[in-house]
Amino acid sequence: MHPIFQPKSLLLSENMNRNKVYFFGYLGLILLGSSIPGTSVPDIFLLSWDKLLHVMEYSIVGVLGIRAFSSTWKQPIYAVITIGVVFGIVDELYQGMIPGRFTSSFDVLADGIGVIFGSMMTKYYLHIKYG
Repeated sequence: MHPIFQPKSLLLSENMNRNKVYFFGYLGLILLGSSIPGTSVPDIFLLSWDKLLHVMEYSIVGVLGIRAFSSTWKQPIYAVITIGVVFGIVDELYQGMIPGRFTSSFDVLADGIGVIFGSMMTKYYLHIKYG
């Protein structure tokens, strides 16, 4: 059926499902990146700005999480932040099992800052745009 002829609720449902696919797909990409052994990581990713990269990476988690769950949950920001921080912890623990990689509590802190920043900015943007 052409999108013009679909009921609005069906279109919203499709967008919600698409946003959830983006959210969970991005989490999968993070795990895939964490699976690269330490000796195989390209030099460009061995920057001294590692924590900034974590903040940016998990800001995207916050943005995608709010977009995925804002129409499903009444207060998605708390759940998205919780999911993002727990995922950051799990990701760091997983990374510690990969040869040549190690865990860092500072990375988890940067992940948490990123998911909070991304979630809050997206929530603010949606509030300004849609009221």
